[in-house]
Amino acid sequence: MPYRVPKSRLLPPRTAREVERLRLLERLRQGFAKSPVLVLAAGAGYGKSTLLSSLPALWLTLGEDCADPVVLGWHLVEVYRPRLGNGLDGVVGALERGAWAVASELLLERLANQPGHTLVLDEAQRVASREAVAFLRTLTQVPGLHLALLTRRAAPWEVLGQVLDESELAFDPAEALQLGQAIAPELNAFEVEQAHSLVRGWPLGLRLLLRAMQRGAKPEEAFYAHPDPAGLLAYLMPALPEKILHLAARASVLGEVGPEEAAWVGKLETLQPYAPDLLLEHVGGRIRFHPLVRAALMSLLEPSEVRGLLTKAADLALERGEEIQAAVYLLEAGRLGHAADLLQRQGQAWLARGLTYTVLALLERLPEAMRATRPDLRYLHGEALRQAGRYSEAEAAYQQALRAGVDQALLGLSRLYLDTVEPAKAQGYLLAARVRFPLEVERLWAENLLNAGRVEEARALGLEGPRVWLRSGQPQRALAELRRLQGDATARAPQNHREGTLLLALLEAIAGDAMVAEQAAHRGRREGETLGSPFVVALAEARLGHALLAQNRWAEAGEAYRRALSLSQGGPARLRVEPLGGLAALGEARAFEEMVRQAREAGDAWVEAFMTLVAAQAHLRRGLSFNLPALPGLQDPFLRALAASHPWTADPEGMLVRYPFLSQPTLFAPPLHRSRRLLWEAGKLDVAYHPGVSVEIRARGPFQVWVNHQEVRFKREKTRTLLALLLVRDWSKEALMEALEVSDGEFRVLWSELLGTLEPGRPPRAPGYFLRPYALCRVPELRVDLWEASPSKEWPFEGLDHPLLERYRAAWLQDVLRACRQSDAPEEWLFGLRLDPLDEDLLARLEHTELAALARRIHQEALEELELGS
Repeated sequence: MPYRVPKSRLLPPRTAREVERLRLLERLRQGFAKSPVLVLAAGAGYGKSTLLSSLPALWLTLGEDCADPVVLGWHLVEVYRPRLGNGLDGVVGALERGAWAVASELLLERLANQPGHTLVLDEAQRVASREAVAFLRTLTQVPGLHLALLTRRAAPWEVLGQVLDESELAFDPAEALQLGQAIAPELNAFEVEQAHSLVRGWPLGLRLLLRAMQRGAKPEEAFYAHPDPAGLLAYLMPALPEKILHLAARASVLGEVGPEEAAWVGKLETLQPYAPDLLLEHVGGRIRFHPLVRAALMSLLEPSEVRGLLTKAADLALERGEEIQAAVYLLEAGRLGHAADLLQRQGQAWLARGLTYTVLALLERLPEAMRATRPDLRYLHGEALRQAGRYSEAEAAYQQALRAGVDQALLGLSRLYLDTVEPAKAQGYLLAARVRFPLEVERLWAENLLNAGRVEEARALGLEGPRVWLRSGQPQRALAELRRLQGDATARAPQNHREGTLLLALLEAIAGDAMVAEQAAHRGRREGETLGSPFVVALAEARLGHALLAQNRWAEAGEAYRRALSLSQGGPARLRVEPLGGLAALGEARAFEEMVRQAREAGDAWVEAFMTLVAAQAHLRRGLSFNLPALPGLQDPFLRALAASHPWTADPEGMLVRYPFLSQPTLFAPPLHRSRRLLWEAGKLDVAYHPGVSVEIRARGPFQVWVNHQEVRFKREKTRTLLALLLVRDWSKEALMEALEVSDGEFRVLWSELLGTLEPGRPPRAPGYFLRPYALCRVPELRVDLWEASPSKEWPFEGLDHPLLERYRAAWLQDVLRACRQSDAPEEWLFGLRLDPLDEDLLARLEHTELAALARRIHQEALEELELGS
């Protein structure tokens, strides 16, 4: 259900513009040229809104409700609806489920191709929550977007861009004179300058002071140093009749009023002649009070009258169906009991709309003693905390509710342990809840069975979906369904690690495209960071590890798994299972034992088997043995088939037929050379011959060649040189013979030895697979480190002596030195100096760093070696 966004929030205020602030408009232009985000941070009355409303821009005045990122998302949807229309359907779908982090990413995608434009967010200090900042940080990545944040405080917005503060926003003498000529022409320039000096350029203070001087006040007597209600009233009261002042005070209680409030506030049209004195802003047929003026006027009313007006406003908001606004009015009126009752009645409905942070904010405005007398609010607090991913706090709130006799807390605790995939912990609460809430527990029971690996029982209870197909041995079906659902089915906020982006990352790594899995894991991490959820970020790192493991990028996978393990400390045991299993796949024996223990502690037999087989297949691809333990009770037919086939000896052909994704770089793939050999033998690979081996050539550092993970030795040194030369350029036979200084007969011997070494067992007349005349073939089973994009500082072709290789090393050295010189890092300069100790430029740069002494020593030692030292 969409959130109602007042139209007046989408319109800039109509305010007096007597001063042309060309200086500041030029400052904005220059600022946006350097930073896509400008933060105009100054107290009330510095003309921020007036300045920006003169620009062609999209406008949004933020309310305190926008501190909830879902509410902020709805407001941004309304801002962009005229431009994007139905293109926002995915964003709307995500917001309806409370998946605001997903919504922010989708909005970024939808806006990526839009023309450059300016978006102004006024009153940003009202929404300075961590979640709102995270949402807007995502938005700042839109190409061509200029975002202006108008706020009374720079924090926390200063991290997003360049700040313009009060010193820049204050009137200069020329602007002060313009204002004086416009509103108080009878005052001379000296008097205006005196007023300008007294208020130190504060635009609102200058306006009020000039009006007071018009009425005969002396500036030094009328001026007050700091804006406060009493000081402002000294300016307002002399200019306004008592009845108008009282009407304005009543109207100011709501901050913004229009025709619908006039019936009970009073005749608002009688305020119009006094709009300049009251500093009223006109927005879409409504009038808005300046915050300082509102505070001053409300001080004229008795507290009981203010409470009565706010209570009336709450009643009317309820009649219009605006329950959240009604709760805000009740809290402001001090009617905490009424607000608590409303929250108790409507809180669950608000959570169902994804308004998690709104519920949390309202609950936290209630005193602890009041929450204690209403146990249902304890349960509501637990639900909101769970949806926000704050699992340990949610658990404590549920336990408090349970002790207070709220049986629904049994359901809450069950859902919490479903979210964290800890079926052993969930089981006891589900059993207890089953007695009181049999219908509600039925689906939860099925989900817990699935989490425990009892898939057939879960399916018998009607459970379906991608996770069911994954755990029932149908990863291709699971992936196809999730891909289909990606357009319109985003995850619910508390479960996005199980149903959304990170499930996609896992399924792509298993049965799809490992590079897509890598992208999805990165996207999942961004969502986790936006949510502020260590749980999601840790799981994203584990899924990134899986994607890298599927691509045989062993070192990078290990780094991702270690990051995941570090982030998981203090979280549920299940969160550590996947990174531990990944490290076990990379050969860490203790990690395997700990993975098994943690999986059993969580009660998830399926994930234990899953990660065990991930480790087994990774060992196989790395050319290492793995002692596969028994996997009792495993129901997943795909995992059972993998276990039965291990180490890819029992019916490998049948496995490729039943699970064709195993022939691609995926998480459970066997060694690529073995699967492609089988495909060739079956006539499904379009090559003349496949040798059934893999080759790795390491040219960075010592020159080494590995065939099927075993280092090979050449009989002739010139054969090694021949292979090295094939890596540096294209050749003709004649050019190679000349470079090697061999005859035609000698060359044939060298070429034959190279073919036989790389492709052992090749039939005599079979065409080469890794070699063609006269180059290496870029086939999937051949890995050459020089062909990889990652930079390296290892000296290439160590141990080989040939003029062409020397020339290659010299060119490499110049490339590395150029990169070191262009770097801003002293460590890079030092590395460059080690390569070229006589580089005076690098030495001079290092003189101003902590590495200066070491740099001088390296330089001096080089001079001494050249016998040039003094």
